[in-house]
Amino acid sequence: MSERALSGIRVIEFCDEIGSYCGRLLADLGAEVIKIEPPGGGRERLSPPHIAAAGASVDTSLAFWVHNTSKKSVVLDLESEFDLTQARRLATTADIILEDYPVGYLGARGLGYEKLKPKRPALVYTSVTGFGETGPHASWAYSDLIGQATGGVMTLAGDPDDPPNTIYGNQANISASIHAAQGTLLALLHAEATGQGQRVDTSAQEAISISQETAMQTWDMQRTNKIRSGSKGMLPIDVPAFGTYEAADGYVFLFILAPGGEDLPALVAWMAEQGLAEGLEREPLAEVVESLNMETLTALMSGAGADLASKVTQLSEIDTAIRKFIKTMPARVIYEEGQARRLLIGLVSTPADIAANSQLRARDWFLTLEVDQAVTIEFPGPPYRLSETPAEISDPPALGEHTDAVLAQLQSEVP
Repeated sequence: MSERALSGIRVIEFCDEIGSYCGRLLADLGAEVIKIEPPGGGRERLSPPHIAAAGASVDTSLAFWVHNTSKKSVVLDLESEFDLTQARRLATTADIILEDYPVGYLGARGLGYEKLKPKRPALVYTSVTGFGETGPHASWAYSDLIGQATGGVMTLAGDPDDPPNTIYGNQANISASIHAAQGTLLALLHAEATGQGQRVDTSAQEAISISQETAMQTWDMQRTNKIRSGSKGMLPIDVPAFGTYEAADGYVFLFILAPGGEDLPALVAWMAEQGLAEGLEREPLAEVVESLNMETLTALMSGAGADLASKVTQLSEIDTAIRKFIKTMPARVIYEEGQARRLLIGLVSTPADIAANSQLRARDWFLTLEVDQAVTIEFPGPPYRLSETPAEISDPPALGEHTDAVLAQLQSEVP
């Protein structure tokens, strides 16, 4: 096995749903991540769906697998004085403590940063919580949906006529974990250089708020709330060849008017080759087709472009012809042929499409992990490629799989 980026680093993780992906990122990079779990497992272990071929159990939750690869599992009951003593002893061996308990819970049990810092001056102590360690909301109840709502992304998700939408998955938790990993690695770099550890305080609300991109700045600088715009984006009117289009067997996304590819006349030329141009290559529509490019879109977004906006009927006619053309072919054919013509077309991939994606297959991104002796599964690879210290993903642990071995080793490490 190659030397990995975090080889030799020990992480004691007290995490369930919010911070577990942070621990997984560190573990896949080679850190020894010892996950302290309650008897029976936490919420993630009990979350459906489960790996179908292996049956439902605390060791087969897909949510747990996705967030806990490459770790060790030690079962300790933090409400038991004996087990709590073991947890405290383990914590004194850590380079990094990672936790997502409610604010104050671990501190009340002798596992807070201030208690551990004198024993481990270089300790990096990362807390991942809903609203952060301080402020009037620090102790408020939190779930991922609450994070999405209070972080602002829900008000921007969906079509204009929709109520606020959630985005798929536990994206507030994932965002918090990713930013916690960044902060943890920066603090570790500082600790290795100076011998001084520090606390890393990560708020899920703050982390997911960054996904609003320019929405907060728009309010700060223009006193304007951005609103849900669906596939139309920032454009004040619907324009052809921009948005989601139905194919014969799925969907594609067209962004023909963006920089980096050919403009609309190239799409119309393709349609004409197939005998499906519907008159778009002739006047008066040809002039409108020729004028649709990034320059005119920029004018529209800035409030200019009234001449183009006045041609709504013609824009609708052009769009109808494009939609009819797109629907005649399978999504993958449109995607691949469009890209060959330098048209910005993307396949709206289902999970099955991603599993069959030729680019991902060519890069050997998918891995094979073993659920048990009879069941193996294919698993997504790491989110980055390091040429000299590569990430390596291994199976997540069975509940309590390493309890005896880790506690036996602890006896020799901590008198």
